[in-house]
Amino acid sequence: MKKVAKSIVRTLLHEGGGLHDVRFWNRNAFRILMYHDFPAIPGMEKALAKQFEHINRFYHVVTMSEIATHLREGSPLPKNALAVTIDDGGRDFLLSAYPVFKAYKIPVTLYLVSGFLDKKLWLWWDQVELLIKESHLMSFHLPLSPGARPIKFVIETPAQREQVIDLVKEEMKKLREEERLRLMHELPGILDAELPRDPPPHMEPLDWSEVRQLSKDGIEIGAHTVTHPILSRISNYDELLAEIGGSKKRIEEELQTPVKHFCFPYGRLGHFNEETVRAVEQCQFDTAVTAEWGLNTQGANPFKLLRLAADPTLPEHYFQEALAGAHPQMIRGQ
Repeated sequence: MKKVAKSIVRTLLHEGGGLHDVRFWNRNAFRILMYHDFPAIPGMEKALAKQFEHINRFYHVVTMSEIATHLREGSPLPKNALAVTIDDGGRDFLLSAYPVFKAYKIPVTLYLVSGFLDKKLWLWWDQVELLIKESHLMSFHLPLSPGARPIKFVIETPAQREQVIDLVKEEMKKLREEERLRLMHELPGILDAELPRDPPPHMEPLDWSEVRQLSKDGIEIGAHTVTHPILSRISNYDELLAEIGGSKKRIEEELQTPVKHFCFPYGRLGHFNEETVRAVEQCQFDTAVTAEWGLNTQGANPFKLLRLAADPTLPEHYFQEALAGAHPQMIRGQ
């Protein structure tokens, strides 16, 4: 029955003009899209281009700086305004996606993990994925919390490996930083797989010369901390400032231009709190984005902005509905 109801609603939205009505209803809100990865898989560029065709037809693309001015000064944004952001600083954006962004004239804000670009670390979730995919084992046991009994994971098929990768990543996000570091140290032995010192090409970061060129080409560059920790779990305020302000300072050193926009790592409620918001303000950012779902209005807190998760592989109908505001969500405003 639920499937039938969903099918009817979707037909009304896409063929009965309902999507136009939803867009009109939410015309005074602004959306911020959140992309992460652009894997070099067949059809990725074509799917991304399809999304951008839809955006350019029905929305007015703005920058995070325009949103900051709108929130600070009350200057108007166009109806159905939309900004595009990308997290982390992976090189796959430059190699696989940037030509599509340029072709469709889509401005973007790129949030960088400065330690990642400095090659002092590589993203732990990529390490988890690589280790599980490279393991020759058919199963392994892993404790997902301190003192817990190890859980058996079966990875006999590619589909099972993908499911286990997603599950382990989600569970490890819940761990304290020191607990996750300990588990990451043990994981190669558990999986009987070797972790290379540097990430493979499809997981490597942009280098600073590429970032400087992107900045010259008009890409807005934002900060995403030094090491991508869960900020709400850092109890020492100086350490908090070092993660947030240190990232800003390092990027500014490389670009020789102010960095005004920040992105909370992980970004869900509980991953940031009022103290982390205060630290972001103290570091003199103009905006900060979360990973909480929703649209924003003029009364939104500039340091708790909602976003819509986007991905080139999303079903076309879902992508269009999400941008319009057809899915259950928060509208953050006054």
